[in-house]
Amino acid sequence: MEEVISARDLTKVYPDGTEALNGISFAVERRGIVTLLGRNGAGKTTFVRIAATLSAPTSGSLEVLGMDVLRDARSVRQRIALMPQESYPPTFPRPGELVEAYLVARGWGLGDARRKAREILEDVGLWEYRDKTVSELSGGMKRKVILAMVLASGADLMFLDEPTVGLDPQSRRSIWRILEEARREGRAMLLTTHYMEEAEALSDDVIILDRGRLVAHGGVQEIVARVGATHKLEVSDFPGAAEVISGYGRIYRYGSRIVLYSDRKSAEEAAARLVRGHSGVLRVKEVGLEDAFVLLTGGAEPLDEGAGS
Repeated sequence: MEEVISARDLTKVYPDGTEALNGISFAVERRGIVTLLGRNGAGKTTFVRIAATLSAPTSGSLEVLGMDVLRDARSVRQRIALMPQESYPPTFPRPGELVEAYLVARGWGLGDARRKAREILEDVGLWEYRDKTVSELSGGMKRKVILAMVLASGADLMFLDEPTVGLDPQSRRSIWRILEEARREGRAMLLTTHYMEEAEALSDDVIILDRGRLVAHGGVQEIVARVGATHKLEVSDFPGAAEVISGYGRIYRYGSRIVLYSDRKSAEEAAARLVRGHSGVLRVKEVGLEDAFVLLTGGAEPLDEGAGS
């Protein structure tokens, strides 16, 4: 089976000495949505740029669809499509004209490009705006135009660098539906996002980077399981809060919150104890990808002896 992406000791150091990627290695074998997660500066966009043949690694290797991004750059470009971070289309054409021009530039005939443009604009909900120029569209619709161009290409692998950044929740979920449909059609996508809910909803595989290093790779539930708990209790950080719930699980501080990780029964018992003598209980809920991300990237301060284990 052709691997979608395969990185081996991939390193990128910029001329100013900034190390964006530090010897990361992983392989993605199945099609679907692979999501890159990481804080700002973690190396996500650098990785996308290398995979899309827009930048060269300092050392190591990266293969996309079985082709080396350096030796086979031209062949790689023929089989991928890229939606760059915070990209917006030119303002003067109409959406269909942009999609058509993009497809013709990729080698499509004009008639086929025109038919595909209509099909994809209908799919993404832009056909009714076909007579408007891009300048007349909202920010969310402009992002949809870029996404339509990428989807229309029929590329074997699509790179989507924060496709929903800055969008309202309704527009974001509209794009989720489009991506889910593309996944059902067997398309391969590499997505970057800062929205944990988005990653949890869409991802078949998740890769977490932290300061240029790979800290986790696996399915969503596989990574969530690394939390080592099923539920959490969140409380406002008042003096003595950690002592009150000590012994019920592992305790961390996230900013102005104290979070206890445990099983559901213990979390609810700790909550009941707080309610009896204190205020500030926020909620008991199941752990999710955000919890795993924060713990794996050192975004929380352990407050009890066993929390760091």
